[in-house]
Amino acid sequence: MRKKIAVFIIMFMMATSCAFAEEGGQFTGNDYLSLTNQKRLDIVTSLINDAKAGGVAIKQTPVSYCKKLDDFYAKHPVIKKEPLATVLKTLIIMEYDWEQKGVDKDALARQWLGDKTYQQNKIRLKK
Repeated sequence: MRKKIAVFIIMFMMATSCAFAEEGGQFTGNDYLSLTNQKRLDIVTSLINDAKAGGVAIKQTPVSYCKKLDDFYAKHPVIKKEPLATVLKTLIIMEYDWEQKGVDKDALARQWLGDKTYQQNKIRLKK
């Protein structure tokens, strides 16, 4: 089941070019991975702070998202070419940690992930 979710996420990430922070632009996973741990933390913190400045509440720490990114990139190297901001936003949404006034988290997850990945993610979260 994990492989199916990962494959779909990879296909989804390749099909989308949305970013939630302009600063993230085309800064990719490869760029992120070439940085020191402190610089990785700095860029993830910056992206999260940009989202927060836009009215989004994110509860998990930048450190936790750096760990999630490192793990995800290690398991799915093909995604390294995708914009970091898009991958990070996807991970945050999958964790139901993207909280925005007037936006239903579940509806956002369904919209951002698509029906199939949304359903698979719900199953993943129940485990």
